[in-house]
Amino acid sequence: MTRSPSTEASPVGVEYLDAEALRTRRRDAGDRILGEVHFSRPPGTVADPGYPVTYVDMPQLNEVPLVEVWTSDRVVQCGTFGDVRYAHNGDALFAAISDPVPVDHASFEQRTAEGYETLFSVSVIEEQGYPHLLRVWNYFPQINDESLGLENYRRFCRGRGIAFQQHFGDAAQRFPSASALGTRSGQLHIYALASREPGEFRENPRQISAYLYPPEYGPRSPTFARATLKRWDGMENLYISGTASIVGHESRHPGDCVAQLDETLRNIVALLTGTARDEACSFRGLEDLVCLKVYLREAEFLPDVRARLQEVLSPHAQTIYLQADVCRSDLLVEIEAVACARTGSR
Repeated sequence: MTRSPSTEASPVGVEYLDAEALRTRRRDAGDRILGEVHFSRPPGTVADPGYPVTYVDMPQLNEVPLVEVWTSDRVVQCGTFGDVRYAHNGDALFAAISDPVPVDHASFEQRTAEGYETLFSVSVIEEQGYPHLLRVWNYFPQINDESLGLENYRRFCRGRGIAFQQHFGDAAQRFPSASALGTRSGQLHIYALASREPGEFRENPRQISAYLYPPEYGPRSPTFARATLKRWDGMENLYISGTASIVGHESRHPGDCVAQLDETLRNIVALLTGTARDEACSFRGLEDLVCLKVYLREAEFLPDVRARLQEVLSPHAQTIYLQADVCRSDLLVEIEAVACARTGSR
């Protein structure tokens, strides 16, 4: 396979760095980092770099631990508003918030809504001039457990949905791509990428839009798009939501991780080819994926999943493997990704 373009060619990029490469990046271009996400518990003492740094307690399955680093092609400006840390570069803004509220507490839904409202309030995103959410990540523990008779993921969806409705009304065109995964312990972590100009939100022809799910999946449908297309200076980036073995609105292949993986890949291919067709983009298929996070419910699935992905991905694709609880208890694997192509390269 030929090498896909790197997201570093865009005003905002993402890469997965080991500890040594991260130290080098901080030393040589620390003023061009928008944010870091570490999949580990926070160390006892952490120097404040100014930009957002999030620690997610989620076991990493890579032989060499990697850090998710969001980068800028120019010097960034950093700031805070309440509990939100953010950094921006004139084209994009990266923001993060962590809330210590326990998910089994009655206030979890309310605090989710408040966290989202703070995140995209006029004081953080819109006042800074980045009103368009492109991509959001959500991590919290006990995602499949019930509290007060309602699964925590469904309680989270209701809180998130309330915030979107209060801020944007019922406009589905404002729903960004997103992921929501269960951690081992810790806080509710929300981090997001926003921009000055809007992206194009994409749905999957093989799936019912999540915000149209029937009531059997909870009192409030999930408010996210399957992917967001953003064109940055001649580059096409597709930010693909957490994607799993769902066709229509139903989970497929219960108990079979490899079959679920193949169904997930078919869903990702459908997003790529549909976006290429409808938006006149240059995406061709899985070879355009440059960065992936693969969430596995059990670590024992890693060898089969990694072997299958090595068959279909570009050898230059970066992948972080994580052990995490997926939003539905019957789902064993979920993949999120960033695809990148040069405009007009088909």
